[in-house]
Amino acid sequence: MTEIQSTSNPRPPLVLAFDPGQTGGYAIVGPADFHGGGRMPVVTRSKRKIVDCSKLDEALSGVPFDRIVIEQVSAMPRQGVTSSFNFGRHTGSIEGWALSQNVPVHWVTPSVWKGRMGLTSDKQASMDMARLEFGPYPVWSVKANDGIAEAALLALYWQRYGGGGRAS
Repeated sequence: MTEIQSTSNPRPPLVLAFDPGQTGGYAIVGPADFHGGGRMPVVTRSKRKIVDCSKLDEALSGVPFDRIVIEQVSAMPRQGVTSSFNFGRHTGSIEGWALSQNVPVHWVTPSVWKGRMGLTSDKQASMDMARLEFGPYPVWSVKANDGIAEAALLALYWQRYGGGGRAS
């Protein structure tokens, strides 16, 4: 995980965003500032990989985020039943954790935020845009960190455009 920096008040609002799934990620973004993030923590239980919400708590403890934005995902065409169920389980774990944080939670579809940011489903394009928007952090040089990049860009979308997604 990259370092998450706490700031003292007064401070600009911080958005915590999630790219769901076991290969997804999370990121904390202030107005045009990347404050850190990480890959989705997972743990294996009964031969299944699930989101490790206790690790998420540890990683984000003390980070004063003001809202949470989650990519509103659904099953993909030609995705198998088991894969769809597991993906839904990962997403539901993130949503449950987010709703327990006592801050506003919002959902935005990929077509809305990526369209507004000029992105497609190309993960490398998201990595490149994250590097351009936030600077040359080492995290953008590792292909497996595309979920962190997408989460950071989702948070930046929210910072710039104020949403348009569904709120809790």
